[in-house]
Amino acid sequence: MKLSKKLFIAIASFALAASVFAAPITIKVASVAPARSSWDVQQRQIAKEWAEITNGEVILQFMPSESMGGEYGVVKKLKAVRPGQKAPIGGAIFTSMGLSDFAPECNVMTLCAPFLFRDQSEVNAVLKQFTPTMQKAFDEKGYVVLGWFNIGWAYFFTSEPVNTPNDLKKLRLAVGGLTSPALSNAFKSAGYLTQDVPADKLMQSISTGAVQGLFTIPMYAYAAQYYKNLDNAVNIPLAPVMVGFILNKSDWDAIPAKYKPELLKSIKKAEAKFIADQKRMDAEYLNRCEKNGCVINNPNAKVWEDAFKADLHYMYEGSTPVVNKAFYEQIAAFLKNYRGE
Repeated sequence: MKLSKKLFIAIASFALAASVFAAPITIKVASVAPARSSWDVQQRQIAKEWAEITNGEVILQFMPSESMGGEYGVVKKLKAVRPGQKAPIGGAIFTSMGLSDFAPECNVMTLCAPFLFRDQSEVNAVLKQFTPTMQKAFDEKGYVVLGWFNIGWAYFFTSEPVNTPNDLKKLRLAVGGLTSPALSNAFKSAGYLTQDVPADKLMQSISTGAVQGLFTIPMYAYAAQYYKNLDNAVNIPLAPVMVGFILNKSDWDAIPAKYKPELLKSIKKAEAKFIADQKRMDAEYLNRCEKNGCVINNPNAKVWEDAFKADLHYMYEGSTPVVNKAFYEQIAAFLKNYRGE
């Protein structure tokens, strides 16, 4: 009896020690967040909170996408080299382009159609309504979507003043390039001069004048210093730039269930902060660009809206459409009802 009791205590002590000293679950996550940006700060906060919530059992290690060849390179890293092997990284924070490259069936690029939305409240309403539909594409690939949000609205930054879309068509533009050739091709079909530039060559192409215009959010334009050569901004937000945080289901399943509600709350808190702050951040980064010599031009927004809507069909035609026409019409119908039209 005494021996059995001692054996039980020994086994229990060993199990306790094993749980205490078990190696933490480290999940490598590639992120497109610019270094030292407010976005970068926020994701560091998420990593800190996850470590605190799990008492150090789960470590989120964010890594810059640039070091992996941009979003296109990250898509490759999310796939195992050989069947049965673990992928080099466990997750990613992608923009719309990366999400679309990884899971085209999610149709997230449809949300980036110019002038589909009028303001942030409409984006929020559409995300709430259609997130379950978009998530299915990731579920089928073995990934969970922890959060959706938009990090700002896309503007054109150019090397010379631009007042109309016809002015823009005279410049060499980077609007997706090798990361999203379908988007680049759609612009090309509409009469724009697009350049297919890999992410790691973009700054060089801008500096040499090979690229004279860029479609991006103000945060990127400022953080990457693109505005120094592309020192004119068209002050018309054309479309929201969506972001998704995806995690390999095997990594998510490895996390003890007791922590998951609080971990998701941490993501939702960051998501809400971004959504609440995005308009302020766009204005703030545009202001920073302006203070450092960038000219903010204010052309007639109606002229731009009419031109881009007339060219919308180029985005859903062809062998690799950017916009899913049926999904676009669904969203447009939802927004019409949302606006009370």
